[in-house]
Amino acid sequence: MKIVSLTIENFRSYRNPTTITFNDLTVLIGKNDIGKSSILEALDIFFDNRKMESDDVNIIARRNGESAKISVVFSGIPTELDIDSGGKTNLHEEYLLDVDGNLHIKKDFSSISKPKTYILCNHPSNENANDLFYLTIAQLQKRVKDLGVEGDFKANTKNEIRKAIWNSLGDAIELLPAELETGKDGVKDIWEKLTPHLPLYALFQADRKNDEKDKEIQDPLKVAAEQALKKHLVKLDEIKKEVEKEIEEIANLTIEKLKEMNAEVAEQLKPHFAPELKWADLFKPTLTSDDIPMNKRGSGVRRLLLINFFRAEAARKRKEKGVPNIIYAIEEPETSQHPDWQIKLMDALKTLANEEAAQIITTTHSPALAGLVEVENIRFIYKEMGENIIEIGTEENVQKIANTLGVLPNIPDELDKLKVIICLEGPTDIAFMFNICGHFGIDLKNDKRILTICMGGGTLAYWVTHNYLSKLNRPEIHIYDSDVKKYQKFIDMVNKRGNNSWGVLTMKREIENYVHPEIITSLLQLEKALHDTSISGWQSSWDVLDVEVELVKHKRNNIKGSISEHGASRMTIDLFKDLDAFDEVNKWFEEIKNRLN
Repeated sequence: MKIVSLTIENFRSYRNPTTITFNDLTVLIGKNDIGKSSILEALDIFFDNRKMESDDVNIIARRNGESAKISVVFSGIPTELDIDSGGKTNLHEEYLLDVDGNLHIKKDFSSISKPKTYILCNHPSNENANDLFYLTIAQLQKRVKDLGVEGDFKANTKNEIRKAIWNSLGDAIELLPAELETGKDGVKDIWEKLTPHLPLYALFQADRKNDEKDKEIQDPLKVAAEQALKKHLVKLDEIKKEVEKEIEEIANLTIEKLKEMNAEVAEQLKPHFAPELKWADLFKPTLTSDDIPMNKRGSGVRRLLLINFFRAEAARKRKEKGVPNIIYAIEEPETSQHPDWQIKLMDALKTLANEEAAQIITTTHSPALAGLVEVENIRFIYKEMGENIIEIGTEENVQKIANTLGVLPNIPDELDKLKVIICLEGPTDIAFMFNICGHFGIDLKNDKRILTICMGGGTLAYWVTHNYLSKLNRPEIHIYDSDVKKYQKFIDMVNKRGNNSWGVLTMKREIENYVHPEIITSLLQLEKALHDTSISGWQSSWDVLDVEVELVKHKRNNIKGSISEHGASRMTIDLFKDLDAFDEVNKWFEEIKNRLN
């Protein structure tokens, strides 16, 4: 399951009910102390990873005796649940979904220590049909008899009787919004079966204390252990029952023997087991270096570990199907990281978000980092008349976001030395240019006269249309892949500015097509993956080949990164000429050089 939306009410600065929707990748952007972290922590409380505290309740609501409420809507509902002693059913037939066919769960913290959980659903409201979950099997059998519903229900399970009653109403059934409390018998049974299907939520925060209680936050292997255990809960529960059965036999025998000596004491005793075992407490994995635990290492190292944890998860999820859904929430990924690693982290998160079983939520107040994602994945948070407002990024409000936060990337300290700005589509394009520029007599990475920025595929149009970089008053070089045909109109806009800016689409499909196929074959240790294109007739098809799609067929991951980082560094002038690409690439660098003089 994945989160469709979150609604919070009377939670910290969110006084009125406020709803935020989520995509597979969602970036929360806004000024400091605007309520971004509150959204992540509300989800953490909802998933029982932390406790609600009295200070979490909105101050005005506290004074009025009102409670905090956290509601989450889920999609991807299980198609079948095994309840009622083996009775198969689903949430649709049980009328436990909302009008959109999603699962809507609300937690009401009227009691901070013991919140009540409700399923908000479109449920039958007809008399004698609106209370069926709360009836025992005997009461249900009596109900069908009183209503004259035909069928032999003596041996049937509860869900079959409920459905028979609802079906007997036909078109007369009336569905209305209802709140079914999960703590009550009947609903409780379904909730217990449904809970294991909820996604795992892992929150990585920017400013946690490095004490023992935060080890699970600092060390991602704790999350990996919980995720692995969630997948095996059914087997573990069977083991628990078998062990309890054996223990109960010994305990009962002991009590029987005790009766022979003291019956009064024996009558007071009975076996008791904890209702739920915390299996994760049995596994405490960590990564150490010279016996120094990860939570004692520097913040930069810990965040660097997270980058590669996310990359490893993306690779693993490609290989393994049936893994439980997991939601990664990472706060301010730019914290304690070099800009290059910030980009790599966001690239890893985007890759992971493309996996079916993962969902990513991140926060930032860095417009440069937000610019790496498509604008519709942005949630802009700001205050208006003292109220928190959340807007989805659109073409209409992108200027508001820019005005509030600024959209300029990190500018060199010695601004007077800046001569030209190079605008590329994505981080792998930047890596490619950095790795080949030495062959063309220029150092894009270290030359203080040059600023290279990532436009982001989804936000590129806004950078060009609104000309955000015009404040710097420097000529711009725009180079975009030709696989997206609509980019041509933005190149035309750049070339019409009349401020010595210049833009061009690549003649080949993408940047990957500018790395020789022989290098790619060697780099990725492929024997025949590119046989048709690299050996027999590659010159006629390589320019238009979708290299990434081709290599995915051969189970190669992180293709763009590997080619741009390692493949490009092996390119030579002769290989560019062999690709019939030297004149084109040389033209790019000549245009840059002309603007440096």
